[in-house]
Amino acid sequence: MTVALRGLTWDHPRGYRPLEVFSHPEVQVEWDRQPLSGFESTPLVELADRYDLLVIDHPGLGAAIEAGAILPVEDVFAPDDLARWESRAVLPTWSSYQLEGHAWALPLDAATQTCVYRADRLPAPPKSWSDVLQLSEAVVLCVAGPHAGLMVLGMAGDRTGAGLLDRRRAVEALELLRAVWKRTDQTAAGLDPIGVHELLVADEAVCCPLVYSYAYYGHTLSWSAAPRLFDADGLGNGTLGGTGLAVTPRAYSKVLAVTKYVRGLLDVTTQVELAAVGGQSATAAVWESPEVDQAWNGHYSATLEAVRTSYVRPRFDGWIGFQDELSERVRELLGNDDDLDAAVDRIEDDFKKVRNG
Repeated sequence: MTVALRGLTWDHPRGYRPLEVFSHPEVQVEWDRQPLSGFESTPLVELADRYDLLVIDHPGLGAAIEAGAILPVEDVFAPDDLARWESRAVLPTWSSYQLEGHAWALPLDAATQTCVYRADRLPAPPKSWSDVLQLSEAVVLCVAGPHAGLMVLGMAGDRTGAGLLDRRRAVEALELLRAVWKRTDQTAAGLDPIGVHELLVADEAVCCPLVYSYAYYGHTLSWSAAPRLFDADGLGNGTLGGTGLAVTPRAYSKVLAVTKYVRGLLDVTTQVELAAVGGQSATAAVWESPEVDQAWNGHYSATLEAVRTSYVRPRFDGWIGFQDELSERVRELLGNDDDLDAAVDRIEDDFKKVRNG
């Protein structure tokens, strides 16, 4: 007898093809799709009553936990399964779904911000932000939705946990982004990372120095680590993205079916095979496979270290609203001449107010 489950993923081939291609002999999952923007705009509590499985973004964990929309993975899966999947996950994807002493989703997809460019028009990607400035109108920045703020977090997020931004890095990052913004093509300002990749595929731009990478476009595009803010500090310049697979309370009565399905889906061989249809697995073996890497024009080897050194966003209840506000402030700062030291101080003060409730 086949058990039927219902799941929700995101509406891009990278998000739905692997899930639709994978089949289990005893469990059938009907996968619906939502736009990429749905991760930030649709509260998970509104979806939990309709779906057993949710593909989610880790920054929304706080709100989902507060609403009781998802289950701790320890309530669903055996310790041996969890230990095995954790050992196979690309760092830091597993830890990004941990909050309040529990893990709330299983890493399914991994990504961070990197430099994407057309190698047929650009002999070498920019290694510094000075190089980016030299490219002028051939460059686009991804500033739509939350992405303006996520650029600044990738370049200058405080990794100590004390606050939101490393002040020195944040001022420098905003100065550089403002200079790039004023010299580049701003007609792409409304594009999300998918739109930016498609703009480059259409040969309407040459490079985006900091955007979430999509191996799916390896037929035309190339990637490299994003330009470093300060050459000597060794930190990456990306904010962790990707997705996780969460289980809702609705599925609790079908937990055996969920376990069987997820064991099959997260099997290493399965994940490597699913990379062929455009998935971007959070399983390390996919990123370390020469065959997979070659099939997608070197995307995995070019960006793996960037994923491993990514900044992980706060996940408290209320973060998503602040993330939207942060991005709006960054967009304003890119287009004006306001004092950046004062602007960073205001951002930090407001972040602490939101975080502390």
